[in-house]
Amino acid sequence: MKKQNLRVAIFKKMNKFSPPLLLNKGGKYWALFLATSMSPFAFANSQQTVGLVDVYQMAVLQDAPLAQARAQHQSEQQNYATAKAELLPKINADASYFMIDSNNDLSDVTSRDMSLTLNQSIYKHEVWAGFEQVKHSLKTSDFQLKTAEQDLVLRVAESYFNALLAQKTLQLFQAKERADLSQLERAEASAEVGLASRVDVLQAKSSYDLSRSERINAENALDIRFEELMKLTGKPITQLKSFSMQVKLPEMPLDLYVLEQKAESQSLTVKQTTSQLETAELEVDLQKGGYWPAINFQAKISDTTYTDNVEGLFFRDSQQTSVGVTVSLPLYSGGSTSSKVSAARYQLNATKEQLRNSREEARLQARIQARNLESGRSLVAALQEAVKSNDAFLEAAEEGYHVGLMSLLDVLSARANQTVARKNLIEAMHNQVLNQLRLEAILGDLTMDDLVAFDQLLQESEVIVVNKAISP
Repeated sequence: MKKQNLRVAIFKKMNKFSPPLLLNKGGKYWALFLATSMSPFAFANSQQTVGLVDVYQMAVLQDAPLAQARAQHQSEQQNYATAKAELLPKINADASYFMIDSNNDLSDVTSRDMSLTLNQSIYKHEVWAGFEQVKHSLKTSDFQLKTAEQDLVLRVAESYFNALLAQKTLQLFQAKERADLSQLERAEASAEVGLASRVDVLQAKSSYDLSRSERINAENALDIRFEELMKLTGKPITQLKSFSMQVKLPEMPLDLYVLEQKAESQSLTVKQTTSQLETAELEVDLQKGGYWPAINFQAKISDTTYTDNVEGLFFRDSQQTSVGVTVSLPLYSGGSTSSKVSAARYQLNATKEQLRNSREEARLQARIQARNLESGRSLVAALQEAVKSNDAFLEAAEEGYHVGLMSLLDVLSARANQTVARKNLIEAMHNQVLNQLRLEAILGDLTMDDLVAFDQLLQESEVIVVNKAISP
């Protein structure tokens, strides 16, 4: 119900809509339409700040792996019609025209033959087993498509928050570089009038040079992340919405037993492997069809006409109707049937082990992500306090420097620690979001609704201000 309300909220936010398909909780599709004026493509083209849902909407239309999965799914759907066709009657029309010329003039003749034949399989074990097998294969194909759609949600989130971290890191280093440059200029000016020592100037310059190198690295890292986003969306993106450092992130219950049980039963990987196991069981039954007889019904109507022959000799026009049943029983095939059955059984055993591994892996990943979330909550809270304490310490260090109780090195170190604390907090918050989305994916619950929940918390990027430089 909570996610349904989120879906309604995002609909109310938009006026007119366009048609990318998205996966809902029930495994069906629902259409989320974007207003032309609010299209994520318009955001990208106008270089405006875009959010998580905007990026996802662009990726739905652009992503090659998702398009490949959809095309593969449509291809697999045709297997059902192919298998069903083997159960239906086959009707063939045949015609022939021959001119016979021999050394015996009485044998010279022209013949025309037309026939209509109906063949219907009454019982063929491989055909019926194959038809049942295709039904289970379609279930596997459905799970593969759902996995691809879920994977896109996760890849969008990872690319978005990787780029956002690079964006915030650059903003932090730019702010630190500006403060350090201002500090260097003040130190040089003070040294010229004898109010600061040469050591203060060198300390300020070393801090500024380091800040400049960090800013250069951050610019390159951001360019790379935006390139990755452009591959995903097909559109250039230059500004992303971000979380406030004081935002309270949504939380989910972390009962390990409940999560393990749900992951074991609802994980798309487990469901897909379970469907593959059912298909493997039917493959054994299908190969056993080599031991069983095949029974077919056939009806045929033919009409043969002869011309250019001596009347009454050798050739007469005829019309025939035949109806019958044929039975074919395999007696010996050189051992191929036995080997095929054995191979299918071994493959069945391999799939059983694969299913066991999938269940164990699902439980393990559920526990890992739950513990990541639990420790992440404490880490975010600790880093929020660290940001506050580092902000306070920097302010105190600046005041202490004014009265001669702190050195310039203390101030520069405090400013560097403040930058690190803020960067670590931003990264921890992003990891918390990604870990929750990963847990939802393990539980088979990851949809666009989860992105909407976090997108509502995003806002225009804050201007990061590092405490201004101080005079000696």
